[in-house]
Amino acid sequence: MANTQEMKADKTVKTLRLFAILLLVVGILALAASVYDMASGSSLLKLFDANAAEATETAIDPSHGGQTVAYVMLITAGILLVIGTIMYFVKNSYRTFQGTCIAAIIFSLFPLIFFAVSIGAHLFALVYAVLALAIIVLAILAMKSRWQVYIKEMTGEVKKLTWLTMKELVKATAVVLVFVLAFALLIYVLDLIFYTPVSLLLKGSDTPAAQEQAQPADSELTGNGAEIIIG
Repeated sequence: MANTQEMKADKTVKTLRLFAILLLVVGILALAASVYDMASGSSLLKLFDANAAEATETAIDPSHGGQTVAYVMLITAGILLVIGTIMYFVKNSYRTFQGTCIAAIIFSLFPLIFFAVSIGAHLFALVYAVLALAIIVLAILAMKSRWQVYIKEMTGEVKKLTWLTMKELVKATAVVLVFVLAFALLIYVLDLIFYTPVSLLLKGSDTPAAQEQAQPADSELTGNGAEIIIG
């Protein structure tokens, strides 16, 4: 039984490493292609297809707000994947890798939608849509392979728990209710004790002297108003 679990764990680790390598490659490709196209203002497709050079010469428009955002978000996703996979292989830090995968998925959603909509107008958008989709799918598969082991381990630990009997549950619930009622009563008593002095202290700021100072000002305004009417 133990050997079987070890074999499954080793298989999961190997699968995770494979996905991590693929994510590293896809991240580097997305990063390199996006930086090149955004900086040069033309698509990488013309490097591989001479016939596509004229069609894609004006395909990239960095001044277009949505397209620029798509490039920046895809570049960010590529950087996150490169950092996460390097941390995973160097320091075996799965938490960092998992966090970067989640962030890369979030940053890849808009580029996927934007370039998928743009496929009909320009062929270069297909490349970026595929890269964004590959980032999302590979990141989900990488996390899924790890979460399967986590869920199995969690269910195994839950089976080891000892649950309370009905008598113990009723007793513990009664104790909690008594403490809640006791603290509620204590707060109510404290409120009654401090309400009167605090209210008097607040009312003391409204002194008769302040009212008397306000009254002459009102009478002066009334007198001025009467004089204006008479005049």
